[in-house]
Amino acid sequence: MRVIPILTKSQAQAACGTLTQTSKMPCKSYSLPVIACITGFKMAQIPDSICSHCYADKGFYRMYSATVEPAQHARLDSITSTPIDVWVNGMVTLIGLDDYFRWLDSGDIQSVDMLRRVALVCEATPHTNHWLPTREYAIVRQYIDAYGALPSNLTIRLSAMYFDKPVVVPKSLQGIAGIETSNAHRTGAPMGFECEASTRDGQCGPCRHCFHRTGPVSYPFH
Repeated sequence: MRVIPILTKSQAQAACGTLTQTSKMPCKSYSLPVIACITGFKMAQIPDSICSHCYADKGFYRMYSATVEPAQHARLDSITSTPIDVWVNGMVTLIGLDDYFRWLDSGDIQSVDMLRRVALVCEATPHTNHWLPTREYAIVRQYIDAYGALPSNLTIRLSAMYFDKPVVVPKSLQGIAGIETSNAHRTGAPMGFECEASTRDGQCGPCRHCFHRTGPVSYPFH
């Protein structure tokens, strides 16, 4: 990748869009419109799937949709309209020296090219722990086939499709360092480390389990 000078914050925002700061997360994040979810948008049409209860399509996301959605679409556009070297350097500028970064508190990865961009950002910010949840198992597999190992500071969590049904990791992704899973339980027992945010008014608090390669996480329905 061609190296360019690090951008100023205003230049980075013009290239990549602004970052988000959700009330629950202990760090900044990057969100896309839920309508751009590939698998998730289809799953949302299936009654009682996890995606049919998508948190990113209600609450504060809906309340402030007049400002949230244009910003999400601007980020989505930047992924294809901004040259990869400029986009990567812009994200590096925006993340700065933060210890943690959450990819996609709304939306999902769009392509192998997008995941490649994310991976390059991770490589350029080795001091930051990156977490990316996704239902695009096939895109992750295609990335691994094309580029090999994930950056050591990136944890990709394959997200479940239904409540109380744990993720079945495809054989092609089994044993790949950095591939973890996230489940959601409603009537059954937790399927992995139970997220504690519901005991802290929706806040992560001191917990950073999702950001690390520490096994499955299970989120209670709320």
